[in-house]
Amino acid sequence: MPPIPSETSPGERWIDIQDDYLTIEAVEELLGPIPDDLWVVTACVDRVVDDIHVQRCILQTGLARTEKVVQLAHEAFQMREDDVGVGEGQPSEDTLAGPELDDDARELLVLRRMLLRRSDNLQTYEEMASKSNWALGAEDGQDDSPVSQELDDLDPWAEDDEKTTPIPPSALPSSPPPISLSSFLLLSVTDVALLLASSLHIAALAVLFARRTNDLLPRRVEILDAIPLHAQSTDQLNELLPSFDYNSAQEKLPSRIPWREVPDWTEASGLALVDAAEATFNSSTSGPSSLPSKSTIKPLSAEELSSWYVDRAKRIDSELGLVDVALALVQHGASQGIPGLDELGEELSLLSQLVYDAGSPSTNTPWNLARWRSMDPDAVVLAYLSSSTPSSVAGDIRRLVLPYLYVLEAVKERAGAPDPNLPKRYLFKYVLSAPLSMAAAVFEASKPTLPASQRLIPKDDDMARLALACLYGSDALREWATMSQIFECLPAWQSAGDEAAEEQGGTADATLRTLATFVAPSATRPKVSSQDLLSYFEPLTQQALSRMLDVLDVHLASGEILSRWDVPAPLRWFLQSANDEAQQRAWATRMARRNVASGDVEENDEEWVQLMKDMTRLVGGGKGALKGAFGLLSKDEVKKIFFQGLLSLGKFKLARRLLNPKHGQRPLTPNIIEEICLAMSRELYDNAGSGNLHVGDMKLAYDCLAVVAPPTPATLSEREFIEATSKICSYGVHSRPGVPLAPIEIRLVKDRLSLISRVLSSNENVYKHSEVVLDLVHKLGFRNDLAAEVKTLAMLADAATQAEDFVRAAEMSERMVKDVQSLRRKALSTSPTEGSQPLIAQDEAIEVCWHTCFQLGRQPEFPDAKRKLGLLAHALQLCPPENVLDVLAVWRRVEGEAMDSMTGLPPGGHGRNTRTGDRNKRNIHFVVSASLQAAAGQLPSLSTRLMNMNSATAAHLGPISSDAAAAMASKTLNRMAGVAANLPNNLPFSLRGRLGVDETASNGRNSPSGRSQSSDVSNQAKAVFARGVGWLIGADDE
Repeated sequence: MPPIPSETSPGERWIDIQDDYLTIEAVEELLGPIPDDLWVVTACVDRVVDDIHVQRCILQTGLARTEKVVQLAHEAFQMREDDVGVGEGQPSEDTLAGPELDDDARELLVLRRMLLRRSDNLQTYEEMASKSNWALGAEDGQDDSPVSQELDDLDPWAEDDEKTTPIPPSALPSSPPPISLSSFLLLSVTDVALLLASSLHIAALAVLFARRTNDLLPRRVEILDAIPLHAQSTDQLNELLPSFDYNSAQEKLPSRIPWREVPDWTEASGLALVDAAEATFNSSTSGPSSLPSKSTIKPLSAEELSSWYVDRAKRIDSELGLVDVALALVQHGASQGIPGLDELGEELSLLSQLVYDAGSPSTNTPWNLARWRSMDPDAVVLAYLSSSTPSSVAGDIRRLVLPYLYVLEAVKERAGAPDPNLPKRYLFKYVLSAPLSMAAAVFEASKPTLPASQRLIPKDDDMARLALACLYGSDALREWATMSQIFECLPAWQSAGDEAAEEQGGTADATLRTLATFVAPSATRPKVSSQDLLSYFEPLTQQALSRMLDVLDVHLASGEILSRWDVPAPLRWFLQSANDEAQQRAWATRMARRNVASGDVEENDEEWVQLMKDMTRLVGGGKGALKGAFGLLSKDEVKKIFFQGLLSLGKFKLARRLLNPKHGQRPLTPNIIEEICLAMSRELYDNAGSGNLHVGDMKLAYDCLAVVAPPTPATLSEREFIEATSKICSYGVHSRPGVPLAPIEIRLVKDRLSLISRVLSSNENVYKHSEVVLDLVHKLGFRNDLAAEVKTLAMLADAATQAEDFVRAAEMSERMVKDVQSLRRKALSTSPTEGSQPLIAQDEAIEVCWHTCFQLGRQPEFPDAKRKLGLLAHALQLCPPENVLDVLAVWRRVEGEAMDSMTGLPPGGHGRNTRTGDRNKRNIHFVVSASLQAAAGQLPSLSTRLMNMNSATAAHLGPISSDAAAAMASKTLNRMAGVAANLPNNLPFSLRGRLGVDETASNGRNSPSGRSQSSDVSNQAKAVFARGVGWLIGADDE
């Protein structure tokens, strides 16, 4: 502290010295010598410092200088009391206004009042610092306060003998004060209270409320609202909160705790002049008033108190989401008896359990009352158990869910709509929607062996219904162990008598049939819920439920078998398929073919044998609904399905060993074995992507037929068809450009002979291998079918003709004619009972044959006249009557061309009688002779067909009767046959000479008479022959 100049007066030095340099010694040194009490008291009132001890010294100094004035005023009061009769201790304005006290005295009394109240505030500040553990510093080691002493004791440089016993750490100062002493003494108490409330110095605020109650009560609500919403509930805070008075049904106001039980004489309530002087002094000094509050304090009503608590709790919840703080506030208000807080307390309590006890996962949406009230009970139950595990779910239900459900039940009851089944209903909803592992834990906690008070589901009937609905409504495919665990928790009732058991069993079976229809998926409802299923089990009695549990046991055992072989089905499938044979057959097929898609071929044979045993086991079972999963199928049918699956995987050796055991009886009859192998082979064939029988599904289809031992005609035929398919595909036949012909397309072709045509068109050299092609036709299913062979030979001949290989085409045509002859003989031997199919096949073959012969015979590029004439002769013999003239015209043209080419003459010319010409004529003679002989051998057939000409042709004959026409036709044909048989000597017309027949052998060389005679005869015969044939074919007789 800088030295105080001694040459100046104490008053000046007091004014000049700064507050920070004031000490107790300086106060005593500067103010002690000054004789003017009013100046000293005024200086003490005017000076406010932050050091508690210095400020206390200043206040004590000022109060000491007012003692004399108080004594004089008191004596004057006593004298005036005797005169006017005023009661003791009750000063009046007249006393203070008398001549005994001047203005200075009255001012000193006012200043004393202010010093006393400031002293009270100083003590209040010290108590606040002590309660709040504020750190209050001292200066120059002159502070002997307890706090300063404690700090001195902790000085490490102090002498050992100067140290005292250290204090515990809890007594050490921990925070600076929120307001300095000078500010506290100068500011209004309301502002200080608001500052303390907003900075959460609750302990200090409680002290201030206790010491300055009358000043703070008018604005208590404002001060309490200034406390931050996140303030945790404490005893000190609860003391500040409003309380309730039952007797008056309004707020219970707190009482003030003064520092002095007996107030000072100047603080009496009748000193109006002192109060006025104090007000004037405060206005002139701009300081806070120390007058007590004169405001009327009105307690809050019960509704206002409830509204304040509710509003603050809602603000805490909505703005901060601190449910626990809001709950503590409401619970404190309810404990004070404030009405209207019970329901809010229930909601906050339940919400607090959800937020803090249930461990609900964090979400983007905060948990608050608004969200809580928007949730339905099902969502709340799910939220409570969202973090539960199978090991904790039972305890969580007891601790969280059931209290919540009981509160809901109480709310319903208070609302006049009691619902005693509410807890059970919502608990069942959760179990039905929960995973099976969670449901199993609930059933474990509800076992009939447990005491009823410990069971979550106390009734056995309810437990059985819930388990049935839960299991049959589940989509689980792999949790059979959990399902069995649930089943083991269910009650086991004693069986009733035979009649009762049969009746209840019938009821259960009827329910199952109804359920089978109900659980079947539809367009409007693809899946039935567990809650809907529960309604079906509600009407069932205990005995019917027992029967249903027996059915459930069978279904669980079947489900485990299906799951073991990797074809699991939901439990409700057993209900759907109980009366549906198609579904059972489809699932059996799926079970038998379970590994086809995965291609798992590493299984040993014993596993397949076990699979067959399990499939047959699923056929068995009890009566009615107690049948297995495949109860509607026979064992033979299930075995048939099993072997189909075995064959589809390609395990032919195992299938052959099982189907043809060395010892014992076959599992299936030979006919069924053949049927299975054929069906499986065709399925593999249809699914094959390539026609090569050495790879892929086509190889499997081919090898599958070898399982049948010994082979049957049907299996041999199918093997040949597969071989034919492979051969066709090897020729590169395409269904469309760039796309090879698929096996399934070959099977679906209606006319398989069209495949031969596609083969011939795809490869121009295939026709040369006629035997290969014919063998292909046989393997396509036309073995021993002459009509098909004829059509094939016709296609071969046509292909050879297009390739200008006329020799091979002629060979095919001649072979075709022989087949036609055989076909006609076979048709003649066919009995009428065999139908018209053979005759139709014969007609088709004949049509193809004569067309082929006719087309080849008319080919100008074919140089072999003999064969051409023979082919035309066959065409003449086979063609319909309306085509005879066309064939004859071509035959005559070919005949003329052949004769001209052989004689060396141009067409239509006459040859010379040279040696070469004679030789050529002889060659032509043999050609014509052979052709006519071939035709003559078939003329009876031609005659028969010509005699059966239609009436339109017969109309050209004019008046000739039918008998006459028949006679003329017979005569003409016999004549032609005779001529053909006696060629060349008896040929009666000019063909002999034109064909090079040597007439000079009998009549002499170059005889004119012979030549003339033969010419006439030829012309005559020629005319007759043309007229007869023209008449026969219906030509105009010109």
